[in-house]
Amino acid sequence: MMLLVATLATAAALSQNRGYGATSGATKGVVSGLTRLVNLNGGETPNAVARQRNVESLTPQEVRDGLAEDFRNEYLWSGKITPELYDERCVFTDPTLSFAGLGVFESNLKNLDPWIERFVPAPQRRVDLYSLEQAGTTVTASWRMVGALKLPWRPRLDLNGTTTYTLGGAGGRISAYDETWAITAGDALLQLLKPAPIEVVEPEFWPGRLEGRAPVSKVRASILNPPTIVVLPGFGNDASDYATPLGLPAETGLVSALERRGFRVAVVPIDRGNWLQVLTKGYKDLDFLLFEKASMNSPSFSWYAAKVSQTVATIEGPVLLVGHSAGGWLAKLSCLLDDGVAKKVAGVVTLGAPHLPPPAGTPCATRGVVADVARAAWPAVPLITVASASIRGDATGGVEAKTAADAYRRVSGDGGDVGDSVVPLCAAHLPEADLQLTLPCRHSINVAGTSAPTDDWYGAEKWVDAWLEPALDIVSKPRWLRGLGR
Repeated sequence: MMLLVATLATAAALSQNRGYGATSGATKGVVSGLTRLVNLNGGETPNAVARQRNVESLTPQEVRDGLAEDFRNEYLWSGKITPELYDERCVFTDPTLSFAGLGVFESNLKNLDPWIERFVPAPQRRVDLYSLEQAGTTVTASWRMVGALKLPWRPRLDLNGTTTYTLGGAGGRISAYDETWAITAGDALLQLLKPAPIEVVEPEFWPGRLEGRAPVSKVRASILNPPTIVVLPGFGNDASDYATPLGLPAETGLVSALERRGFRVAVVPIDRGNWLQVLTKGYKDLDFLLFEKASMNSPSFSWYAAKVSQTVATIEGPVLLVGHSAGGWLAKLSCLLDDGVAKKVAGVVTLGAPHLPPPAGTPCATRGVVADVARAAWPAVPLITVASASIRGDATGGVEAKTAADAYRRVSGDGGDVGDSVVPLCAAHLPEADLQLTLPCRHSINVAGTSAPTDDWYGAEKWVDAWLEPALDIVSKPRWLRGLGR
């Protein structure tokens, strides 16, 4: 988070729309302090040994050519400069910092590099060089740097600037580096505090939707007293993800797909901010905080079960819980913690739920809660587990395969597993299930590793009937008849 704070402080400086002299002392102090913290954490210090120069002097054209190579190496992000171009006593200035010494500049870059690579890795950044002009003993560069930060709200920094290099040092080297930026205060802050706008390409969802054609749903046999379907959002999801996924029209959401099939639908009212309670409430539980042995009663997740209880209590008649991702094991937790919920539930469908804890040696994101839930017997309600084996994790593959490898490793300990791109198959089915369904679809409303919406996830129109109809067949049968089919 240090890089984020530093970037926000820098954004405040950008509002001056000029250089170092126009920036407030407070902003300079904040950035200077953060730079010291980064350097203390990184441990690199300026080299005290005299540098061996390859050549005695450089012509202005040679300096310009060297700077062009540095821009090709995207040094504004990567920090890959050519030290030969700079005088040892060069003064480096941008709108937030000014200091002397090439060695200081190099050590600053080395200490900052891990933070840059963590939050703005190479595939998510670029530098555009618009011009690089040499006139006498001055070289002037006009450039743009763009980077997407790996933060939950996916901000994007887009900054234009100018750097003036004065060639007044020993051997014609750069003696002064003066960088200025051009951006409004509103743009600077909004870039970092808001998700970057993305071009949403709407999937079709069903043939002809984009031309206004309605979907053709499968005909299913009616059942007496059909249950109200209650959707349980997955970890990090918002209730709106199941109604208007990624801002797409409501007709594309799971809620509409279920309503088109004649069901009353409710979504447990979870918003993204609620998930902070896993930590804010969990820190009060020492087993959660220190020992990774939290129980199902831990406040880190019992708040979610309370929301399920409140939602179910408002519904007349039976309910069918449909738990997406973590919502699947949280459906079980809700039944275990509230017998009133269990008595109203006609059945539970889990869509890509990580039912099992990770193996020993792999950190558990729930700090033991899912393990305690897994040890408990499944409540006396029908269970249908739905999973996928569509994506094999591969740390050397494409974006989706790499994302899957990382996600599977966190759940099963094996990044090479197969699954739905987030949850491996081995953790998504339970032997006590009345029915196990494996579909060739994806886990989420977005393509794994991207912000692009998809029509190929469990809740999309083309997959709903594949699990809903078999689930209705199960929950409509008497318990003794369900047992014969197991």
